[in-house]
Amino acid sequence: MSKAETLVDFEGTITFGTIEMLLTRLKNTREFQEMKKPARKRLYGIFVEAIDNAFKYTAKLPGKARKAFRPPSISVVRLKEHVVVSAGNLVQNDDIGNLIFKLDRVNQLDKESLKSLYAEVINRESTASDTGAGLGLITMALRTDLDIEYSFSTVNSKYSFFEIKITLNG
Repeated sequence: MSKAETLVDFEGTITFGTIEMLLTRLKNTREFQEMKKPARKRLYGIFVEAIDNAFKYTAKLPGKARKAFRPPSISVVRLKEHVVVSAGNLVQNDDIGNLIFKLDRVNQLDKESLKSLYAEVINRESTASDTGAGLGLITMALRTDLDIEYSFSTVNSKYSFFEIKITLNG
């Protein structure tokens, strides 16, 4: 296999129906079915977390303003022995520092430290002001041997487009 094969490529509003459709689309691809079971499970888990993050954490905009900005996106591409899950969504610039902290933290930890952090975060009591504990990022980091790549593209003084890329052997 010498060229990239796109398994899923979606850009648009993410709803519960969209999530179900995307998961079904991935599971029904020939490439997904041909993967070994452990790789398939890792890919599926990362894909679920990426969709969930975009669903939960896309900046909330009033009706007409939504059309002025790039919608959330998610893709799965197979290239040789790797599979790359990419996801992006609009975030508030005020949230970027916290996201960078969480991403850098999971990228710096080894598997055992990630497991300990996961246990710590999942057992922590949540508060009304919680915006997310980073469990999805921890879960994705546990399922790949490479760092989670990320970037922010400034849209304006309030918003940026946040993109992550998770590469796994498959």
